[in-house]
Amino acid sequence: MNKRRPQFRYALGLGLSLLTWATATPKATATTLPATNGLRFQTSGPLRCANIGDWYTTNGSSGGGACNGAATTSTDRLHRFVVDITPEMITAMGGSVTVRVEDAESTGAIDEVSGASDPTRFQLRTADGNTVLQTQTVNSGSPNNTTVTFTITTAGTYQITSETGAGPIFGDNTTGLNNDDNSFRINIPDAPGLPPSFQGIIGQYQGSVQHNQGGTLTIPFYFLVGPGINSLFLRNFDIDNRGTLTYTRPNGSTITGTSSGNGRWNNGGNLNTGGDTISGLTLSEAGLWGLRVNNLSSNNQMIVEANTGTGDRLVLYNEPPTRAGDFTITPDTTLSTTVGVAVDHPFTVTNEFLTTDIINLNPVGTNANYTVQLLDASGNVLMDTDGDGQLDTGILSPNQTQNFILRVTPLAGASTTDVTEIQAISFMDQRVDPTNNKTLSITKTTTLPPPKLVLVKRITAINGNRDFNPNDNTVLNQFVDDVTTNDNEAGWPSNYLNGAFSGGLVRPGDEIEYTIYFLNAGGRPAFEVTICDRIQPFQTFKPIPFTANGDAEFQLGTSAVIPLTAANDSSDRAQYVLPNAAIPSECNLSAPNGNGTFVLNLTGGAGTDMPNLPNLPNSTGAGAPNNSYGLFRFRTTVDE
Repeated sequence: MNKRRPQFRYALGLGLSLLTWATATPKATATTLPATNGLRFQTSGPLRCANIGDWYTTNGSSGGGACNGAATTSTDRLHRFVVDITPEMITAMGGSVTVRVEDAESTGAIDEVSGASDPTRFQLRTADGNTVLQTQTVNSGSPNNTTVTFTITTAGTYQITSETGAGPIFGDNTTGLNNDDNSFRINIPDAPGLPPSFQGIIGQYQGSVQHNQGGTLTIPFYFLVGPGINSLFLRNFDIDNRGTLTYTRPNGSTITGTSSGNGRWNNGGNLNTGGDTISGLTLSEAGLWGLRVNNLSSNNQMIVEANTGTGDRLVLYNEPPTRAGDFTITPDTTLSTTVGVAVDHPFTVTNEFLTTDIINLNPVGTNANYTVQLLDASGNVLMDTDGDGQLDTGILSPNQTQNFILRVTPLAGASTTDVTEIQAISFMDQRVDPTNNKTLSITKTTTLPPPKLVLVKRITAINGNRDFNPNDNTVLNQFVDDVTTNDNEAGWPSNYLNGAFSGGLVRPGDEIEYTIYFLNAGGRPAFEVTICDRIQPFQTFKPIPFTANGDAEFQLGTSAVIPLTAANDSSDRAQYVLPNAAIPSECNLSAPNGNGTFVLNLTGGAGTDMPNLPNLPNSTGAGAPNNSYGLFRFRTTVDE
């Protein structure tokens, strides 16, 4: 089984720099966030006004510069960042990667401190943000440029959360310890020797940034829109009408966005509502979008969000991402079947990316004389839903697992083994970076068991009576289950194996009819099949006609009964070998039989009264095909 490195719900984020919009080959994502000098994340204490630019963690704003008790509707009062660490990084860095939060205290000149500095708590959490793994608390009065670190030893996606103020951290609501802004940066070291697609990425899920350098700053952001997303809701908060917004579609065309006022969301919004809606998206617009803040003035803290129309938050980038889709496909399987009988190889595909995705599936390497079909779990044929010429999973939601089937059918002449590889590739990967995306694969191996000739021998008549033994009334015309499993092969037709394996009492001179039933219950046709049956002691082969000119009889499936001669002649492929005479080598018997041997070549060519049967096909079901089973009969007499 091949699988990609796991990623989870908040797998990607933003970096900030002075780049302009580009749709060319993706660049390596910066490992310091924000990357531009003079730009910092800034988490505000709960007693700060929202119109300073932090809607998530502060109480409220009048929109005019002073708090008036109006409350924000934010219920998740944390800033959330995401870091994604690859297995290649863990290996290259000697088994662990250290994430650094630089300038983590709220004491320095770029922090906005009122009175005593506020404490700040940073936590490393699981990808969904629900479980705290490590906690680092920077207490009030900690020295400027304090750095806290988190050590990660297992590859994957993690959240880092930030909250400032003694109230949320210690339950101490003292005003002077809950009214600061704390500015910081987050850093992941580059792993030496690794290409950008294997380096760590870091981004913001919800938070605010502060522009502190002089002059204006243009900041490009990027976000990924998955297939099936019909509309977007793009928001910015507290830009103070000192910057403009531009949105860029995957095809490069642009849309002019609206800019927010003081303590408000954009598009004429208020403290809690507002934003730009882009509706009517089609599949062609899935991929990489841009959201650029143009000419943002200095000393300005603000928020930028990208959301789907249904309210799902989209994480922002500031350089085109080197990874866009992430999924697993599993498992490899090996299953057996028989010629003509389909076998269903199950497999699952899981979308482990933060956006919707479509996974294209391409079966390759199938051997000649095998056919394959890709089906959903209900047996419906998969379609090409994204119009790229390949069958696919259809749209998978984030973290959704879907079950599928590769149906393999061996045809006549099939080799003993087929190995079909299912190649899988992400629609989002191809949309964002057509040249560098990854192809995952699993293998489905189908084997054909060897031929399996099953023989069942029964006594079917005594003295010409096929219903019962006239000597003691032993029943001869019903199915009797032997202790062997030969009676129970699935290929036997219902009620086909009539007769008794213990025929009851016989007397010298009595005539016994034996029927030998044959079936190829294996996985592929049998060639050069010969049945050799030794006549039992104290019995003598009796060449009396069953039908005209026949010393025995033969029937293939439900076809016509054919008479056989005991002579070794060209009229059929049967012969009776006299007692102690040489037995044909194909019988593979150690020595001649003192009572003689009846030999029947089941397989053979035309030119006789028997059917042309170059091989004995394997059974594909009860009584199918008609020439996969049959019988022959002969008679003996009990010696005096």
